Amino acid sequence: MGSDWPSTVVPSAVRWPSDWVDGMAGESEAVGGPIVGLRLEYVSEHWMWRIRSTDQGKTDLLGEADAGPASGVEALIDAADLSLVRRHGVTLSEAETMETATNYHDAVQASSEEWPGPRLVELQRVLDDRQSTWRVTTYDTEDGTLSSRTL
Repeated sequence: MGSDWPSTVVPSAVRWPSDWVDGMAGESEAVGGPIVGLRLEYVSEHWMWRIRSTDQGKTDLLGEADAGPASGVEALIDAADLSLVRRHGVTLSEAETMETATNYHDAVQASSEEWPGPRLVELQRVLDDRQSTWRVTTYDTEDGTLSSRTL
């Protein structure tokens, strides 16, 4: 994350997660269930959000529920207009399948992103002392530094 970014700053057209993450689950075809991770990436000269979520809607050939606890969805969405670019099934990590004390919306809010200060560029479920928790990475819009912390 961040290593493939252009030398210019993240453009203002890139949407801040605190502005859109609340409406994403249940309202966008990019996610299958609760969000378990997101990351800002620069792909083929375009800013994208990579979103990982559970896949509660997976079905078998007969149309019956077939979503195991590790079934997930990973999607790339345009970082400016939030349109779906690509979506595919994935196997979630152990941390992503475990319950957390804080949901993704509260984790985004706890990142303290606020213009013109640091903005959230990655939210990832990680194991900390055998407990699933959120690692938040922010990008300082003033000096371009990345900093991470665990909630």
